[in-house]
Amino acid sequence: MKRKALFAVMLALGSSGQACSERGLSGAPAPALNEEKKVMTLRVRLGEGFQNNTVSVRVDGKQVYQRSGVSTDWTISRADAVDVHTAADSVQLEVSVDGGPPVAQAIAPARTPFVEVRSVNGELQLHALEQEPPML
Repeated sequence: MKRKALFAVMLALGSSGQACSERGLSGAPAPALNEEKKVMTLRVRLGEGFQNNTVSVRVDGKQVYQRSGVSTDWTISRADAVDVHTAADSVQLEVSVDGGPPVAQAIAPARTPFVEVRSVNGELQLHALEQEPPML
């Protein structure tokens, strides 16, 4: 008798569409199997402290930027910038100057789509930001 009652409940839920909801357990829409992830832009801005340097930027091991003669324009506190398009939830950002050791940091582009890179006393600093820093 219990099996018949359970079967009746399952049948009722199945026919109403509630058992096969398009939403996951959290109530958020469940991703389709072949649904593509949203492509985001990560802007890496080279800011203060660059003086005729060779700068290399890698994302997940792939070189996305390399330029020599990079110098900060002190009127806007900016040397250069590169936009990286990614669908990944998190990327490993690596920046190096003049062939020195890279500074690396995990970045979540959906939360912090801007990264300010500064060279302070010969040391690189990466600052992941929610909003693009203003040019001074």
